[in-house]
Formats: sequence, C-alpha cells, structure tokens
Amino acid sequence: MKKMNHIAVVLRGHVRTWTFNYPKVFEFYDSIADNVDYYFITWDSSNTDDIEKTFKSKNLIYFQILNQQLENRRWYNGHLGPPFMNQMILPHLKRQEKKINQQYDCIFDTRPDVLPSRLKLIFGDDSGQYIPITPPEPNTIYITGLELHTNKSAIEPQSGMQDIALQDWFLYMRSDEFEKLCMRYHPDKFMYELRMGPGTQIELREYISYWKMFLCVQDWSKGYMTRPPVYKLDWLDSNNIDRLIETSNDWPSLERDEKIALCERYGISLSDYVDTPSLTCKI
Repeated sequence: MKKMNHIAVVLRGHVRTWTFNYPKVFEFYDSIADNVDYYFITWDSSNTDDIEKTFKSKNLIYFQILNQQLENRRWYNGHLGPPFMNQMILPHLKRQEKKINQQYDCIFDTRPDVLPSRLKLIFGDDSGQYIPITPPEPNTIYITGLELHTNKSAIEPQSGMQDIALQDWFLYMRSDEFEKLCMRYHPDKFMYELRMGPGTQIELREYISYWKMFLCVQDWSKGYMTRPPVYKLDWLDSNNIDRLIETSNDWPSLERDEKIALCERYGISLSDYVDTPSLTCKI
C-alpha cells in the first residue's frame, strides 16, 4: 500500500517543541496520505502564540485551548488529560466525516512534541526502501512498541512488580476505535481512581484488552519525542533523525538552570516541562 486516501491527525497536549517539529510532521503525513485533516488541542498554560499560523496551507479542521484549571485541574494530568482532550475533539471529527461523506481511513492519536518518522528495510532486495504502511483493521489499536513498567497498583508496590505497558504517544486506529479510546476517561468505562491505577501506559493496555480490541505493534514508523535542545542544531543535523534523537536524549542530564534557559530562549512555557512527573521529561 503506497498511500492512504483521507486521514486525521489529532495533536493533543502541551505545545512544547511543536514550533520545531511542525515542518517535519507535515512532511511525514503528506507522504503517507493524499488528504490530511489536523485537529489541535492544548492547554492555556502552554505558549499558544501563532500556533494556527504554523498550519498555513494545511487543513486545520479544529483548534482549541483548554483552561488547565477546568474543574479544579481535574483533567490536567497525563492520566485523564489525553482521553478528555480527544473527547473534546470527537464531535468536530465526526462532523468532518459527515462533510467528506466517509469515515477516515486512519486516525493518528499523538502529541505536538512527537516527531513521526518512516522506517526502512535493512536487508533483502528492497533494503533501504520504506517499509510498507500497515493500514488499520477494525477493532485494532496500533502502537510503536511495548515496555516494562512498575505496576503502581500492586498489593505491595515497593516490590517493584513489572508489567507490560504500551508506548502511548503515537497511536493510530480507525474511527470507531478512536471513539472507544476517547471514553476511557469516563468512570463508567473501566477506569481506576486517579493515582490508584497501575500507571497510565499499563492501564491503557488493560483498557484495550477489557474492551476486546486487538493491540498491534506496527513496524513501519516510529514516533520520537523531541526535547528543547534540538532547537540548537544546525540545519543539517536538524534533518538527521539520529542526531535529533541523540540531542533530545541529552535533556534529562542537563542542569535545571540549563533547561529553564533553553525554554525561555525558544519561547517554550516552563509549565510544559514542570507539570509532569516524568523523570525523562520534567525540568
């Protein structure tokens, strides 16, 4: 399969490195589909200046800024925020599907700081060629990989019990499955109490299993999280995926003052990297 026809890309969460990523993000999706619709939803704590201008000549269907204080910050966390944001996008996505008179061939659920990249074959007669796209099948969620995380809801959390978690920053699926995933924030749809579950990435795997959907680790693309040091790269290195990954991985080892200085220099809200428990992400 060379290209899909009509896809949707949902970008949800903190703005972070979007102003660096967006040309490469657009290039990726233009390479895999003839028609691409974008939906962007973020927090008012991020720097949202000129976000809509980055979509010049692109099909931005809907853009929304959410108040982080909504319901006393109930949704402002990595556990509830992604499905809640997607639920806010869903009516606009469904309306667009009616307008184009079809369901999307594929919906990507990702973040502004994630840089998608095609993968290539490394052996055989077609070595060096892009791996063919795997289009979504019904009742299936596609991810880029699995990880081992400590299950925080174990009877004895200090035991460090390991459990299977999924990479949750670059997923894709069909329209019906996207709607199912949107509902996981709702207390009637199989959700642990906040901070009482096994961890967001483990819980998402459990949710998919509970609703009898299949989980597929696809092999044709990856989603890499870019961190503020990438802004310092020259043009050549900024277009080299290996250098981007290497430079982004420098972020956790930087001193706090260095991280703050980078964010301030490149117009990134400090809250984007302060309001997270992730050790590899936070300031």
